[in-house]
Amino acid sequence: MLVYQIAALTGMARAGGHVVTHVKTHGSLGNMAAVERDMADTVVEAVKSIDPGLILVVMPGNQLDLAARAAGLRIANEVYADRTYDDHGNLTPRSEPGAVIHDADEARNRVLTMLDEQAIRSTSGKRIPVRIDTICVHGDNPSGVAMARDLRKALEASGIRIAPFSTFVP
Repeated sequence: MLVYQIAALTGMARAGGHVVTHVKTHGSLGNMAAVERDMADTVVEAVKSIDPGLILVVMPGNQLDLAARAAGLRIANEVYADRTYDDHGNLTPRSEPGAVIHDADEARNRVLTMLDEQAIRSTSGKRIPVRIDTICVHGDNPSGVAMARDLRKALEASGIRIAPFSTFVP
């Protein structure tokens, strides 16, 4: 299914005169690939079979990140503006209170701190060093659009350049 979906996407993009440059898992697939090495390896194999030059978006330090590195794929490390983290660097389950951040100011301040420290902080306060290439704001968050606008303004005001992965991911 993954090979089919990635191939279909790249084919549709090509037909429209565009190029797919990266792949990102979503939802349950992303959550499973973050902690299950077999699932992570399956995602990596699918991406690599379609185009080994594709950039795979990963949460730093999880199983998908490790599998992608082992396979020699290019990766973009992602952090979340509107989610909290556990002590292992995984997203706190949405079922836990406070796992989703709805306040744009809080999200902005968290992201600016993450970028400044090049680290994420878990809900217990643990500092986890990471390289940050991209920031996700969930579209299903009712505050998502306003949060993304506010965050972009703050990033640009801080001198952070927003650019396509292909221009800076090694």
